[in-house]
Amino acid sequence: MIVRNIMTTKLITIAADDTLAHAANLLRQHRFHHLPVIQTIPLPADAQADAQLPPQAYASQGKRPRVRAFEGIITAEDINMAAAVDQQQNASAVQEHPWTERRVYEVMHQALMQVTQITSVASAAQILVERNLNYLPVVEYLQLKQENKPILVGLVTRSDLLLALARAMGAFEPGMQIDISLPMGDMTPLAHALQIASELHTSIRSIIAAPLTEAVPSMASLRVGTINPMPFLARLQAEGIHYVFGASLSDGTSEIKGV
Repeated sequence: MIVRNIMTTKLITIAADDTLAHAANLLRQHRFHHLPVIQTIPLPADAQADAQLPPQAYASQGKRPRVRAFEGIITAEDINMAAAVDQQQNASAVQEHPWTERRVYEVMHQALMQVTQITSVASAAQILVERNLNYLPVVEYLQLKQENKPILVGLVTRSDLLLALARAMGAFEPGMQIDISLPMGDMTPLAHALQIASELHTSIRSIIAAPLTEAVPSMASLRVGTINPMPFLARLQAEGIHYVFGASLSDGTSEIKGV
């Protein structure tokens, strides 16, 4: 899975020369904590043929398309800091240049960590965790005037990653979760369970077999697309395959172990 599959593309952005008052209003209106800062620039005719950009990279189309060049990020904390500095200044200085009239470029910061659409989701997750970040700009580089310009095509956030994990585990599909034991990382029980599912025409919505704290996975989670998995469970038990089946504790159902 790559970033293109999970990133957010419907973005609320702001220009570098917009006021902090405008930025604050956008953050409040949309309940965001950060805004990408862009500069819309015309795409030269000689660059149009070579441009391999998705639709969301364009600020406008037409005879001379304009693209969203990525400038940086402004956060609620950046604006709060500007307001706090105002409070520490004398009244005359504040009246002459209040924080609300300051420009975004004066307080924004560069997002040094960026990813592209083909960055793996695992790599993006690792960057977010190791750098303690909540988001990563997704850019594609375009050669403009002998300079590689980052063009904003999306954002990937911690929420995007959590939703991707939930989808991978089949959380949004009807069915039940069954955990198959994998002794010493042996995938044979999983392969056998999938063969049984095929024989019984039991649909499998998702499969996850990943190590958590150890080097090898000890459990495979299957999301079966049926509300009556008992025939499948009976076959697993008959074949000596260890499994755990049960809904979440919030559902009030008890866990069932087989073999």
